[in-house]
Amino acid sequence: MRIAFALSTLSMALGSTILGWGLTTPRPAQAFLEDICVQREGTGIRNCLAPASACKDPAEALNRGCLLEAVQFAVIPPGRSMIHADSTYFIAQALGYRADVAYWIAAYNENADYAQYVPIDQCGGLASKNNSGASYITAWFNGFQRTNNSTDGPLYHYLLNFSPNGQGTDVHGASGVQAVYPFHYPPPGYPITIDDVYQGTLYNLRQWAMKPDDGPGLLCTAGYTVPNGSSNFSGPKCLANVPLSGNVPLLENYAIGPAINVMSGPKVLDNKHPEHVVDYTKLKSWLEEKPRTTGVLFDDPKKPPVPVQIARIGLYLHSLQDASSHGTFCGDDAPSPPGGSDAGSYMIMSSGSIKLVFGTYCATGPHLASHVQETGTGDTSLPLRDYVALNNTLDELILFGNNVAKKRGWIVNPSLLPPNVVGGKSAAGDSAADLKSRLIGRIVSGQQWSRAEVYNSGVITFPLQRTDAQDRLNTMNAALGAYSKRLTNANPKLTPLKPMPGNSFDPNDKSVCFK
Repeated sequence: MRIAFALSTLSMALGSTILGWGLTTPRPAQAFLEDICVQREGTGIRNCLAPASACKDPAEALNRGCLLEAVQFAVIPPGRSMIHADSTYFIAQALGYRADVAYWIAAYNENADYAQYVPIDQCGGLASKNNSGASYITAWFNGFQRTNNSTDGPLYHYLLNFSPNGQGTDVHGASGVQAVYPFHYPPPGYPITIDDVYQGTLYNLRQWAMKPDDGPGLLCTAGYTVPNGSSNFSGPKCLANVPLSGNVPLLENYAIGPAINVMSGPKVLDNKHPEHVVDYTKLKSWLEEKPRTTGVLFDDPKKPPVPVQIARIGLYLHSLQDASSHGTFCGDDAPSPPGGSDAGSYMIMSSGSIKLVFGTYCATGPHLASHVQETGTGDTSLPLRDYVALNNTLDELILFGNNVAKKRGWIVNPSLLPPNVVGGKSAAGDSAADLKSRLIGRIVSGQQWSRAEVYNSGVITFPLQRTDAQDRLNTMNAALGAYSKRLTNANPKLTPLKPMPGNSFDPNDKSVCFK
């Protein structure tokens, strides 16, 4: 849920103003809104934006201090989001996934933000082709990248619901489908089904990600297929040559901002070289080509290339998590329920084209403020949207585990995997609900689905409350180690869980760091 599509443009647009404040014009942004960053190699891990940031209060999101922080943030070297990466990795292993499979799911989750994910170790070192982290770097492709507005990449982070009535009122407002629980509609709703009328981009991406074999499947620009009854996202082939256009707002209450102008058709995997655009059907071959990545399933004795199914589910989980997060502040006067003054964010069909409408709260200031709230919260649990995002992640990894991963030997502790998401218990005695309560958090007040619930953090979300970045990472690693010990004490036959490459359960262990 870490995107700031407009930050690089913001940094350039504010250039002349910033020069007047005595600063230099910033370089193009490399990483946005991660919570653990490395400012300089060898100097350790730091907060990307401090939890006490001037940007934390949405009411201050456009003041001088916040804008200066936004521009400063735009030039910090790559880090990572612990919600996209570390939390996803932890959940996967807690469900029985082998550590290497869990890692690559998390890595391709992060790939969606950067075009290529390059991990950092717990010492603050960055993986490179010249050190021991080389084998943990993903393949490079920019079709999902959050800043690549020459493709539909931003629309896999800002997931816009489709408005059949063409006005957005069926998406937003008192009876709209958007909000903290964007998938709990219509009943029975998520996780039993993702609606293919309103939530089409995610629907199309999900069916591709859950495909059990390694065939190319069907993935379309922003999810658009030829019509299938009332759905524009579940047809047998991609919608061809229909323009999609809109502007992501740069400043609140102003319509100007980065433009998206793309054509419908097969989803673009990479357009780094505009004269040679590659579509999604090449993903498998890109994962298998050594010049593109040396990534393999490192716990498999045969060391095969990362299977396409693993990359697909990672990319999908990123969009799922972003949808849960952005649905609460990208156009609905968040964090209040729908019905506020904002016109909202949605897509419509109009005169042979698809119009992209972005609400006021998608603007850089409110967007940045909302993301600053999502880690380092101290004594307070993370926002409800993060609880929802990680609950959804657990559900989807249960489904993928039973339908895809188990059959391929990617589940090393099958007794930990519940058979379904609606009440069935694992051999260890846990249902999906049990695991969510333990790992992600337990609702302590408020009615479920009301958008006003209060929860206490679980094993995974509690470390994310730590206000210092290094401490946050160390605490997460220690929590994974403690959870592994709890499992193996209960059942010594279980394969112990492992920390991410470059990390250790011991914060003082430097032997694991990339060399």
